[in-house]
Amino acid sequence: MKFSLLALLALLTIGCSKNDDSNDTDGAADGELIAKIDGNQFRATTQVGASLYNGTFNITAIQPSTNETIVITVTNASQGTFDLGPSTNAQGVGVYMINGENAFGSATENGSGKINITNLDVTNKTVSGTFNFTATRDIIVSNGDIITEVVQVTEGAFNNITLSTSITGNGNSTLSAKIDGADLNADSVRAFESTLGGSSTIGITANNNSTKQNLGLTFPGTITPGTYNFSGPFSTYTATYNPNLGGGTNVYAAESGTLKITSYDASTKIIKGTFSFTAKRLDPNDPDVTYQVTSGSFSVEVE
Repeated sequence: MKFSLLALLALLTIGCSKNDDSNDTDGAADGELIAKIDGNQFRATTQVGASLYNGTFNITAIQPSTNETIVITVTNASQGTFDLGPSTNAQGVGVYMINGENAFGSATENGSGKINITNLDVTNKTVSGTFNFTATRDIIVSNGDIITEVVQVTEGAFNNITLSTSITGNGNSTLSAKIDGADLNADSVRAFESTLGGSSTIGITANNNSTKQNLGLTFPGTITPGTYNFSGPFSTYTATYNPNLGGGTNVYAAESGTLKITSYDASTKIIKGTFSFTAKRLDPNDPDVTYQVTSGSFSVEVE
């Protein structure tokens, strides 16, 4: 679930590049990410983007025909090769998902992998490289046993992917909130609607680009005015807070709280609402801190 939340935040943060060059070559075409998933071709040409923010590199790619997603994140990024395995020296993780659910991750006990960032051009804002990783996930089968599933992501390559080095907002979208009583002062707010597995989800992300704080909300695209409960990271309505987006993987998810949709104009795609929640860490290795998010309100235009 932590991987899933990070992937959603990555998508909301970087958006998607719109390059339609899908030439069938042995390597990745300009603006394209390719790989093989257990030997099957994965190719993303229109829904792929990358970001370098506060030292953290992220690349996210979706193959729309199958709803498969690849996400790779590297901290303290530069040109060079980075370990995506569970080693204490690893600086990154590779994630593979289908329909945005139950992610496979390379930073697990039996995971491994590497990414080689061959060109990181912050002037022209493009990035290229190669990658491969072995990712695992634990699932519960019908008899109650827990088994580990494995996926092999091989022959990965990306070429001249558009690189975002700052987080910009939509001028028609605003969000305010207090974190432990202090104003978030978000200067970048965006809202996106995505469809995975036939289900529509709306995500809102708000960033303070000076302090690197991030706050995110997700809820069904079919939502109507009313009051809804946050009840943990596996619920239909989720909220997250990251005190240092890009400076680490610390994500704190709402374990309780409420989301109130006050209006939703389907013609203009404007949603307004209020929220408050208590957020706790997802990963026991993250600092054991509880954040109180109060006085939340938003008016966003869904893109």
